[in-house]
Amino acid sequence: MSTETAQAGERWWEEIRPQISIVALCFVLFMALSLLNRVVDADYWWHLRTGQWILEEGRIPYTDPFSFTMQGQPWIAHSWLAEVAMYLLYQYVGPFSLFLLRSLLQVGTWALLFKMLWERWPRLWGPLLLLLVASFAATKFWLVRPNTISLVLIVVVLYLWYRFKWYGQDRLWLLPPLFVLWANVHSGWIYGLVLLGALFGGEFLAGRHWPDPFILERKRWLRLGLFSLLCIPAIAVNPYGLRLLLYPFSYYLGRITLHTDYVAEWLSPDFHQPSNLLLALLILALIAALAWRKSTLGPAETLALLLFVALALNSVRAAGIAIPLLLWAIAGVMGQEVAPRPILARRGAWRPPAQKTVWAWYGGTLLLVLMLLAAMGIEYVAWGRANGFDGEKMVPQGAAAALDEIDAQRTFNSYNWGGYLIWRFYPERLVFIDGRADLYGDDLFLEYLQVAEAAPTWEEVLSTYQVDAVICEHQGPLATLLAVDSGWQPVYEDTLAAVFRRVP
Repeated sequence: MSTETAQAGERWWEEIRPQISIVALCFVLFMALSLLNRVVDADYWWHLRTGQWILEEGRIPYTDPFSFTMQGQPWIAHSWLAEVAMYLLYQYVGPFSLFLLRSLLQVGTWALLFKMLWERWPRLWGPLLLLLVASFAATKFWLVRPNTISLVLIVVVLYLWYRFKWYGQDRLWLLPPLFVLWANVHSGWIYGLVLLGALFGGEFLAGRHWPDPFILERKRWLRLGLFSLLCIPAIAVNPYGLRLLLYPFSYYLGRITLHTDYVAEWLSPDFHQPSNLLLALLILALIAALAWRKSTLGPAETLALLLFVALALNSVRAAGIAIPLLLWAIAGVMGQEVAPRPILARRGAWRPPAQKTVWAWYGGTLLLVLMLLAAMGIEYVAWGRANGFDGEKMVPQGAAAALDEIDAQRTFNSYNWGGYLIWRFYPERLVFIDGRADLYGDDLFLEYLQVAEAAPTWEEVLSTYQVDAVICEHQGPLATLLAVDSGWQPVYEDTLAAVFRRVP
């Protein structure tokens, strides 16, 4: 980044103000795209029920209360604070507030990222185009789940480091309290630690083994390392203490490796899908920008970028973190030696517009923005009334109602419906399995797969757990098998789900 570009960053609002109308309209578009994302994740339901459980019981769960297969076994509810907030909003404001909050968090994060991109690349259309691509590429990661908070906080961490390095704004003291919050709302804090580690490692190499135009002097470099280290004990400020520090590693080094081979968010990206194709496009755009500008990135951002792109190629779950870093890197490469361009300066016979014209333009833009927001609100409310703001029509309501009519004590359920059944039936009925991979581990998940895929040992597993009812996908192998098995009686069937009970 050149000195001229750095100076442009300091007066970014002065530079962007003449184009604020275009920026405002673009962010209305980003809000519309976010509100159109109405996918209800399977884990949404058990997060809600956990928040309700905590409020009703007045304590944090340390063992599983929701399943009959793992009831009483140790469980870390790492998102307990976010779950309490989710349930309070759901109960006292309405389910629509959760989707609206998710969209506001996403657009707010994009606004902070836009400021960062503009300061590196002081042009209008480049950063906006990058954000538009990112909006489509990252949509599936912005869910009504605590993971959304991690997507926000990773950009905040990047911003704090960026302002410290380039502008000398020392707000690193915010990092430890930020990680205290992070440790109580989502386990994605591990990504924040990894990012800080990569940035600190890059700053260590800067000027020693790797050229960097903005080298941190020793005192500031040590300060970055100190506050990064303080984030580790900050994470221990949670109901589970030091146990939470080991929690994220269980997905790779512990007993829950099977989930990473079957659950979609743990798989490598399928580049036949449009959103993953856009991720590949951003990677290729960075490579092209590096070749075109014949320049390099600084060591800190290079290490961070390489690490998170590698994680994203291994597991699509990490792509939501990699996308902002890719945008940041592309803007850094394209913005090198790019000076700010005065917007109000005119050439030839053109003169600056009169003040009344400027205010009329701003007023017209504001009116248009308000009209678009009102139209979005009307459409959103109409959709919510027709389909339910919480997406309950997307789950097997009919099958669950039929299950409620039969006398069954233990029900085998589809993995994707476990969270909904917890919300629908707890405490009267417990589930076989749900999306809490850290709780169930490989052993139980393997038994689940044996039944769900109708392996030869399916009946043995159901007998071991004394299962007397099954709710599963209508066209799945298990439903086909049970439909012709004399030991099971069909109870309900629709285009989505089927219910069976064991013949006495």
